Amino acid sequence: MKIDRHARQSAKKYFRACVKPDGSLNEQAVREIIQLLVTEKPRNYLPVLSRLQRLIEIAVEERTVQVESATPLPDRGASIFQDLEKQFGPASRTYYEEKPNLLGGLRIRRGSSIWDGSLSSRLDRLQQAFS
Repeated sequence: MKIDRHARQSAKKYFRACVKPDGSLNEQAVREIIQLLVTEKPRNYLPVLSRLQRLIEIAVEERTVQVESATPLPDRGASIFQDLEKQFGPASRTYYEEKPNLLGGLRIRRGSSIWDGSLSSRLDRLQQAFS
């Protein structure tokens, strides 16, 4: 759905009001703004809500951290999550998963960034080099 410039600007203004100084989302502010838009129903409020939803989804995704390891980690990745938090700030969501198909090493994903130190990815790169 294509939205006009005014709706995009309004959504961005509302989104900025929902962001804390540390960059995380203020969930209470999000609820209040959505409630305000739904009850008052200003002109073009549906495109504004749609764009605001997308901006919030992007913000949550960028602050989501996923750690995958081939073998169980003793602290289920807690030390890795702490190190990432020191470097990038607090995460909105954290996930830890064991994936034996990695063969060894770790794969860390934060938002759209992926750090892949797994043995399976190294073998894949080596296979592509010979192909």
